[in-house]
Amino acid sequence: MDRRARIMATVGPASRDEAVLADLFAAGVDVVRLNLSHGRLEEHRETIARVRKVARAAGRHIPVMLDLMGPRYRLGEIQGRVKLAEGDTVRLGLAAGGAGKAARGMVHLPVEEEALAHLEPGERLLIDNGLIELQVEEKSGGVLTARVLTGGAVSSRKGLNLPDSDLPFTLSDKDRRDIRFAVAEQVDYLAASYVGRPVHVEAVRGELRAAGGELPIVAKLERANAVKHLDGLVEAADALMVARGDLGVEVPLHRVPVLQKQIVAAGRRLGKPVIVATQMLESMVEQPRPTRAEATDVANAVFDGADALMLSTETAAGRHPVEAVRTMARIIAEAEAWQVQGSGAAGVPRRRAADLAALATGEGDIPDIVSAAAVHAAGNLGVRWIVAFSQGGFTARLIARHRPEAGILVFTTDARVARQVQLVWGVRPLLMDADVQTLDEVVRVVEARLLADGLAAPGEAMVVLMGDPIRERPLTNLIRVSRIRASAG
Repeated sequence: MDRRARIMATVGPASRDEAVLADLFAAGVDVVRLNLSHGRLEEHRETIARVRKVARAAGRHIPVMLDLMGPRYRLGEIQGRVKLAEGDTVRLGLAAGGAGKAARGMVHLPVEEEALAHLEPGERLLIDNGLIELQVEEKSGGVLTARVLTGGAVSSRKGLNLPDSDLPFTLSDKDRRDIRFAVAEQVDYLAASYVGRPVHVEAVRGELRAAGGELPIVAKLERANAVKHLDGLVEAADALMVARGDLGVEVPLHRVPVLQKQIVAAGRRLGKPVIVATQMLESMVEQPRPTRAEATDVANAVFDGADALMLSTETAAGRHPVEAVRTMARIIAEAEAWQVQGSGAAGVPRRRAADLAALATGEGDIPDIVSAAAVHAAGNLGVRWIVAFSQGGFTARLIARHRPEAGILVFTTDARVARQVQLVWGVRPLLMDADVQTLDEVVRVVEARLLADGLAAPGEAMVVLMGDPIRERPLTNLIRVSRIRASAG
């Protein structure tokens, strides 16, 4: 496989047709995202069915991730547009009176009491993706008085951000319905929006279990509070998303590139996939080509070591969804080709040189040490594939965090695991029917499949990882290095 970083595409009105989905998969989509903030559940159910139908026809294991809306705060209803000028005084609250009307130098804006309850004097309120900035000066009952720091025009239902407030995490009735929907549809990932602490991830997990399901949870890091609790969130979640839209509102923009690198590195340390999202090829919503800056942004996410790069409006509602995927795939391939080229007299690949500096090798428990040893052996032997016999995808994530030069093949009997590992950097899943119970049986099945699919030739070395004994489903504890026999029978 030539491309290691995955492409996640948001499917929406511009892309939910079966013919377009087929073109998207052919262009390079590895993971599908559905945004539950938009559309009806019945539409999403139909889209999930279409994704699975088209993926089967293409012989692909395409996972589906549902993205919860999460707790959001918005302005109330306003007649027309209200202009706020720097230095204006603003009264905030549903009971502020005369919503959107100016009286005696005072501007009134309707804001839900739930949002106001978390604001205190000195804290900021950002409106419309941070384009307008207010600072609270006084709080009295259900009404706040604030000063305009950055002005602009506001209208009904614009989004609010409270970057200085320690916001609680609540699941709305809609979120609970959507979680039950995710369990019923047996999707592959659930993205939790606006989490700020590890306990927020556990709240979503608890709701999943109450609905009778277990799904990997993607923690979307988009609040300033999430940055403060990054290590705990990495531990609690199964995957992470650098949601640069809201994150770039809640923290100063100049911090976002560094935070992206820190989040990717934090995920890799524990083998948790990291998705970089938001405005990657935003100009392709309308235009057939991206800007040079967008192309560089995609390449830099690859250099950071992201597992997946996400397209949002580009594929959900844009005019060029398939071309956006093709463009991203080409940029990723070019960036990765540069990474594996020799650097300096030693000829150490740039990716490997960076990884050796960033990631400790062979430290931790038995699965960590075994996976590091497998990557080391594969590199020295120059093998094409590191093979992981996996019942849950854990082994694949451990190998992938070392970003080996060899490809990673995951053999599994579970179709859902085959889909889920598609989010992980460099992994190619292979579904097998055989119910193997011993190491020798695993090796025979692996050899036969590699030869049959033309993935290897007799005499080639291969590295196999697994947990033994298989029937006890242990964590990875065994590595076998051998050469493929001419006949796997």
